[in-house]
This record gives sequence, C-alpha cells and structure tokens, in this order.
Amino acid sequence: MTTNFTPLIMALESAPILNNELCRVFHGRGHSVEALSHLNLDFYPPSLFLVSYDEIDEKTLHQLTETLWQWAQAHHPELITSLVYQQRAGVQSQNTVMFGTLPNKHTVTENGIRFLVDLQSRQNTGIFPDMRSGREFVMANSKHGKVLNLFSYTCGFSLAAMQGGADHVMNMDMSKGVLKVGKQNHQLNGFDKGVSYLPHDILKSFGKLKKAAPFDLIIVDPPSFQKGSFILTKDYQKVLRRLPELLNQTTKLLLCANSPELSEDAFKALIDEHTQGAITFVERLAPTDRFIEIDSDKSLKALVYKMSHSPD
Repeated sequence: MTTNFTPLIMALESAPILNNELCRVFHGRGHSVEALSHLNLDFYPPSLFLVSYDEIDEKTLHQLTETLWQWAQAHHPELITSLVYQQRAGVQSQNTVMFGTLPNKHTVTENGIRFLVDLQSRQNTGIFPDMRSGREFVMANSKHGKVLNLFSYTCGFSLAAMQGGADHVMNMDMSKGVLKVGKQNHQLNGFDKGVSYLPHDILKSFGKLKKAAPFDLIIVDPPSFQKGSFILTKDYQKVLRRLPELLNQTTKLLLCANSPELSEDAFKALIDEHTQGAITFVERLAPTDRFIEIDSDKSLKALVYKMSHSPD
C-alpha cells in the first residue's frame, strides 16, 4: 500500500523556508494527520531533518525521502543541501544522512541568535524548535535582569536572555557536556560576559542558588525523564518547593513540562500545591508557529507565573 505523503509536501510549500531560520515544517506528532502522526519534519538550514517515532520499512522510507528531496531540489536547491533521517522507534535513535552533506560546523539561526546543532550523532539536536515561543518570552522579559536557567541543556534560554539585555544569567545543568556546548553558543554570539555555568545536580544544589538569589526571571524546563537523575512526575515538586526562596517582589517564572501524561490542569495543581501560594498563574504561552496540536493537554506546556501579591 502506498502512503500518501501529500500533507508533507503541502507543509513544505507553506513553510517559511526562505527565512533560512530553524522552523518546524510538519508536526505529525500533533495528530492533525493521523496517518502521519509518527513523523516530524524540521528545517535546520541547510538541512531537512525527518524524524519517525515508528519503524518505517525500507521501501516506504526510500519513497518518502526521495519525494522530499525531489521537492527540495526543484524548489530551493540553494537553501536545502541535505536531508537527514532519524529513526526514534525503540531505545536507541539512529541518524542517517540520506542526501547531500552537512556542514562541518552546523549552526542555525533563530531571531538573530546562532545555535550549534548536531543532526548526526545525538537524539537531541542541541535546540528544541517547539520552545521558540518560550525563548521569545525570555528575550522580551530579561532586560537588566538577573536570570536563573535551570536544566539549561545547551543554554538556549540563556542566549535569549542575553539577546534581550539581561545583566547576568546563571545556567545550571548536571551535564558538563551540554554546558560546554552552551558556552560555545554564547561565544558564537559574542556573549562572553555576564554568564555563569554550574554543572550541578539541581536537586542537591539549592544552597548555591539561594546564595545567588533573588532572581528577576526563573526558567524551569526539565527533561520528562533522565535516567538516574530526574523523573518529571516525581522530582518536579522538589524543585517547586524551593522556588519561593529564590524570588523577589517582581520575579517572573516560566515553568515548563513536555509530558503528554501531565495535563495543563494537573501541572497547575502540582505547582499550586508545592509552591503553597507563593506564585500566581499569569498565562500559558501560545504554541510556537506550525506546532499544530489536536489535544493541547498532550503538548508542551509553558506556563508563566509571577510572585503573588506583587504589583503588575
């Protein structure tokens, strides 16, 4: 049976490829096209990055990648010079360059910020496209601020804060490897001052954070699951309980969860229970453009909070 890949081509035709910026092209995981709900397609200039969360047989994969590549060569051969496929089914992901070649030092741009990415050797590329709206919020709320970026990964939020005029950003992540990439990202953008990198287990390091407090903006964006270190449904509350110690009267917080099992209401209830009224819900950030979701409870949740009883 031949799979109909027309929705992918239609998504390519409407995607902002000419902007030459990182973007989602087709968000199958949002279940807007059920037959293709296992597929995502992103543009990491100059590469298309196709991800499948189910196994695809060789014939179908050949047909799909050939269809995408032919479209790319017919419409934007100067902008799209490679196509990478990532198989995400099972425990281990596997990345394959199907067409073309990737840059030796691959960087992509978003809102004037450059990010190092790796489409070949890792499951995660170095930046999460769905969090663009979160980075834009941080950029707009960092001017002259002291920012805390917990579970910082490669420091995307820190880059956004520095671009937005933050005085200082403290990044904390237990992985020295991702913080090293984060530091390289800052150097790439000329952000050499006003940034610190702490390779610590957040759950064991609140003493350091309390000494550095208070912060004007706090971002908490943990992994849903990280073997041996963090399980969102068990460990998030441990972070939430300590957050009130880090606030001033005007602190804003961006609290994120990317777990389909945790609904928005359940996430809000978790926050309310474990911060004991210290913070108040303001808004849920709108999804990043082209992340069309049928069920918003299963999608990324990025919630903005502020200190309770603080002036607007």
